[in-house]
Amino acid sequence: MPIRRVVIGPLDLLVVVRPGSFLDRAWKGLMGLLGRRPPAAAEGVVAPPTSTGDAEADALARRVAEVQWYHTIDLGHGVVTPGAFDHRPHLHQYELPERVDGLRVLDVATFDGFWAFEFERRGAAEVVGIDVARRGDLDLLPAVRARLSQEELDAPVGRGFEVAKEALGSSVRRERLSVYDLSPERVGTFDIVYMGSLLLHLTCPIKALQNVASVTKGYALIAECFHPVVPDKLAHYQGGRQESVWWFFGLECLEEMIRDAGFSRVERHRVFGVPERGDHHLRWHAVFKAYK
Repeated sequence: MPIRRVVIGPLDLLVVVRPGSFLDRAWKGLMGLLGRRPPAAAEGVVAPPTSTGDAEADALARRVAEVQWYHTIDLGHGVVTPGAFDHRPHLHQYELPERVDGLRVLDVATFDGFWAFEFERRGAAEVVGIDVARRGDLDLLPAVRARLSQEELDAPVGRGFEVAKEALGSSVRRERLSVYDLSPERVGTFDIVYMGSLLLHLTCPIKALQNVASVTKGYALIAECFHPVVPDKLAHYQGGRQESVWWFFGLECLEEMIRDAGFSRVERHRVFGVPERGDHHLRWHAVFKAYK
């Protein structure tokens, strides 16, 4: 008989079910509830509106419409970017401090800058976001890279960052820097380092974690995707599925990878799902707090 496994919050369950049985039907119903929850819609203007009478809002909405957004960011004037993910309803799950006054913060793989701007809003003295400059700098599947034109490879990553920075009047600084090149010599050290949903996209996640540890002075908040059916100790190799998804991690695997990267203590805090816009399945996340 099949053994089914699910992680719900702090619960980690193994269930043996008979195909077609009540438990099997109940299981499928539960998975439907957990994995097919409709994504939260962003509020505000997400496409060029007919004239609202607010010239500044209309101009901003037009700029927003020219960008393919990963993050959902409220830019003011009733304009909210149509990001693939809306982290705002889940923000409390990520264990960010209420205030970070006077602290230096690094956002790894900042893309459109949602997390960098959030740390700035919470009072950080300085926020630096790093990310690669172009699509070709990502860890793409070789077969995908081979069929992309040079123009496609040179397409900029995170075009929305500058739009959002200007609209928010932000002082966040973005550096064109891969996590593979991250070091104290390049950017210094930070009181808090945030890294979210990046390791699954990397061919060398251990190297990335080691570099994150090298620039962490206080602690790192690492919010990473995991797969609830992958055994805790394992990482399931995906072979660059969907261009650059290389891994499905088990929870204990992630925790040990973080610890082995050079952190003295690692705490697992939250486990929760985040929906992608237009897709009813949840992307499961775990939040770890890693201390130097």
